[in-house]
Amino acid sequence: MGDLVEVRRDGAVARVVMQRGGNNAIAADLMGQLRGAFDELGADDECRVIVLQSAYERYFSVGADLGSVGGVDRHAPDAEDQIVDMIRKMGAEFTSIQLCPKPVIARINGHALGGGCELTLCCDYRVMVEDGRSRIGQTEAALGIIPGAGGTQRLVRLIGRAAALPLLYEARRLSGEEARQIGLVDRAVPPEELDRSVDELAGRLAGAATFAIAMIKDAVNRGQDLPLSEALEIEAHNFARAALSEDAVMGIMSFFQKQEPQFKGR
Repeated sequence: MGDLVEVRRDGAVARVVMQRGGNNAIAADLMGQLRGAFDELGADDECRVIVLQSAYERYFSVGADLGSVGGVDRHAPDAEDQIVDMIRKMGAEFTSIQLCPKPVIARINGHALGGGCELTLCCDYRVMVEDGRSRIGQTEAALGIIPGAGGTQRLVRLIGRAAALPLLYEARRLSGEEARQIGLVDRAVPPEELDRSVDELAGRLAGAATFAIAMIKDAVNRGQDLPLSEALEIEAHNFARAALSEDAVMGIMSFFQKQEPQFKGR
């Protein structure tokens, strides 16, 4: 994928490993390589599940590389347009992770702050270490800026307005357990259990009907902001696609035969 992102394959599970500068600061180069990896794996029938993780022991991602924003001349007539263009491009790369048709698990082994937190919000599952040190949160307001890669939108959709606004306004940094209690992460586990927890979840999803999961994910992503009647139309079409899949034949046949289905993800 490039020098900043490594893809490791373990059967049906693909691990996308970030390795930028010791702490995975978010910048165009890293996000471009991540988008390339997710686009490729999303189209790969042999890949059933993706784990997004860090190569570094103490950091998932510390957030944006602020040098890119700081390099804009704030007095230039087009300063706002420059930043808007930059953020739109970055937002599209984050969204490509959210729209990946495969289930995506964020393995949060250390700090996930600012843009790093936004990166986890694009994933379907978040499993975070509870080690007394690692923190997660949208910390941009402490710098006089705001989230620019979906944090003000995805966080509210995930945990609700009442829980999200204090985190956004006060730039709170939560432990894994604190984040779990409000639904920001799905699991908070001790360091020695992190890999086992992620591997168990990835293995279970890899054996599931991942084509049906892709149809569910697509219906949720496209329908969540639409009027109910339009969202139900998306669901109807995705139901039809799932019902005509090989996995549906296997699942229904196995149900009547009282056997465990062997899904193929197609």
